[in-house]
Amino acid sequence: MTVLVMQADASFWDSLVFDGIDDVNVEAVTATFGTVDVTARGQASSAACPDCGRSSNRVHDSYQRRLKDLPLAEQSVVIHLTVRRFICGTDNCPRRTFAEPFAQVTALYTRFTTRLGHVLERVGLALAGRAGARLTAQLGFQVGRMTLLRRVMALPDPQPSTPRVLGVDDFATRRGQTYSTVLTRGETHRVVDVLPTRDSGPSAVWLAAHPGVEIICRDRASAYAESARLGAPTAIQVADRFHLRQGIGRAVETCVAAHRECLNGPTPSTREDAGASINDSIRGGPDPDGRRAQRKKAAHALVHELLAQGHSRRAIARHLGWALNTVLRYAHAATWQDTLRENRPRPSRLDPYKPCPERRFAAGCTNVTRLHCELIAENAPVTYQMVRAYISALRAAPPQTPPPPRTRCRRRTRP
Repeated sequence: MTVLVMQADASFWDSLVFDGIDDVNVEAVTATFGTVDVTARGQASSAACPDCGRSSNRVHDSYQRRLKDLPLAEQSVVIHLTVRRFICGTDNCPRRTFAEPFAQVTALYTRFTTRLGHVLERVGLALAGRAGARLTAQLGFQVGRMTLLRRVMALPDPQPSTPRVLGVDDFATRRGQTYSTVLTRGETHRVVDVLPTRDSGPSAVWLAAHPGVEIICRDRASAYAESARLGAPTAIQVADRFHLRQGIGRAVETCVAAHRECLNGPTPSTREDAGASINDSIRGGPDPDGRRAQRKKAAHALVHELLAQGHSRRAIARHLGWALNTVLRYAHAATWQDTLRENRPRPSRLDPYKPCPERRFAAGCTNVTRLHCELIAENAPVTYQMVRAYISALRAAPPQTPPPPRTRCRRRTRP
């Protein structure tokens, strides 16, 4: 065993290990097996009580603290610090004894020096637990992953400044049930704060408590619009790229769905010789020679064959292992083309009441609001959007008979 005692150079180690710290004196330094042990004690003659503040020089006893320090020349450094306990002489002080403070060296109840603690905090913030523990082992002051995580969690929460551009959006903590609001900084896309709900109240309170927001980038929720008007009335409200693209996509989808019948028309006469396959694709029907068409043909023929043999629909579903709705769809279809979803009309709550707006439209009444009010007066369970879409379809359809001439009302003059 190689033991090296360097008591003669205590002053050198004092200036090296405790540079700038006047209340600690190095007594001995021992190097063994790659570890440098530094024995030190406090040199102050007295200390102040942390409760009453009165200074005392009466020593009760002493104990030793073992502190890890930053490595030196690839060797671990351990400081054996002797700490004295003083007796408080104040009669009404609740503390009878107190330990000698070393605020510049370490904190209470810790096993690291202050400078090593700062390094552990930086490593924990950069690499978190396991990766940080592997790095500390390479640097010569190995600690566990939970030690790094505890150092990070003990740090105070940062207090960011009020952002100039604030992003407001909701996110689901439990999808479909619980939602919260996240506030982000527009320039750096970093989270500023998280609010418990997505109502307008917490957002308005936060904006009022953090003045200085110039631009609020949000989605189209009315709650966020109201909170911006209440909390930051001078801020400019804009929509972000994600919600703009989402809104454009929904608008295009709605427009295409409203004009779906336009895709079912015949092809132009100039392309009649190009083949019926293009026409079939425009109608939405599958290729008769395709695998999907062959599968539907076989399923339709099989279901109708079993029905002709006298089997019930439930028995057919159990025999084939299909769902009852699938068997019913094939049983109710006269041909296999009727089983296609594209060829089946979608039911609507407006279907029983369509003759009334058709008559009114043929009579010259094209006002959607008036037609909607007339249907509501008849207790029809329809919405304004349903009536508007149906009237738009009637306007787009070619007129079968010329509409009756509309008479203009003559302006009545006063006598």
